[in-house]
Amino acid sequence: MSNARHRLDALVAELRENPRVELLNHELTDPLPPDRIGELADGLPAGVEEFYREVGSFKLEWRSTEGEGANRGVADILPLDRVLGDWSGITWFPGGEQEFRPVVPFDFFTPEACAAFERGEDGTFADTVSYHYFGEELAPTGRTFTEYVDLLIASRGYWYWPKTLCAGYEDSAEVTGFRQDMPRLFPDHDDALFRPR
Repeated sequence: MSNARHRLDALVAELRENPRVELLNHELTDPLPPDRIGELADGLPAGVEEFYREVGSFKLEWRSTEGEGANRGVADILPLDRVLGDWSGITWFPGGEQEFRPVVPFDFFTPEACAAFERGEDGTFADTVSYHYFGEELAPTGRTFTEYVDLLIASRGYWYWPKTLCAGYEDSAEVTGFRQDMPRLFPDHDDALFRPR
């Protein structure tokens, strides 16, 4: 995933120039030292190490200047050392519910849900990203990490956009809002990209 940093910078610049949205916040940090990334990235899905060699973390928040509702965007791609940290008390609870212990969040686009990797019992990671609503739902997106970042940029981080990739959510309020708002806010939007596989 080369040019990830450049592409995220270009996304911010595009949002800044779009009269239909107001850019509220953005932060693109420098990556960890290369040797630290090499230590952490061992065994992670394809594309993750390459991304984190260019990007430390990425935050984005915008809102529509037109209409009402949830027409806003949020992304919060965490630093790699945080992604691989301890999720006890967040995705699972010691001595209690551990169903979602394999969930390893990396994009906290809202406090109650995220995009995540899933780690198997043997410690290996699944090749695709999942959508997780904390403590309740875990759904496959069918997309690799590289595809996820591509679609994050294409969606401009629209609130809850990962649900568009998951079967069973087609009629949810978030997906309906996405399909209504995106063509209005971003005339080059390609809705065909945002479908379950």
